[in-house]
Amino acid sequence: MTHDEVVAEIQRRARELGILTHYCHQAKHCTADRGMPDLVLVGPHRAAFVEVKTEWAQMKPEQTTWMHALTAAGQLHYLVRPADLDGGRVDGILESLAYGHDVLFRM
Repeated sequence: MTHDEVVAEIQRRARELGILTHYCHQAKHCTADRGMPDLVLVGPHRAAFVEVKTEWAQMKPEQTTWMHALTAAGQLHYLVRPADLDGGRVDGILESLAYGHDVLFRM
C-alpha cells in the first residue's frame, strides 16, 4: 500500500466519524517549517497530528523535531504505517478523536 493510499484510507475513515482532515499532498507547495506531519485530524473531543510512513521508511530529522515539539506542547502525535489500518490502531486513534476515549498507543 502506498503512502497516499494510506492517507486516503485514514481520511475516508475519519470523515465517516465526522472528523475534519487536512493533508498537503505536495509539501513542496506548502509554506511552513519542513517536517510537518502529513495529516491534521480534528474531532469534537481532540485533535491529532499523524505522520504516515510506508512499512520500512524512517522519520526524517525534521519530522522528529515536529513530533517532539507537538508532544511537548501537549498535542497528540502518531506515527502510522499501513499495517495499522488492519491492526485496529488507526480506528482506535480515530475513535479517540470522535468520542473522547483514551487510546493506549501513542506515537
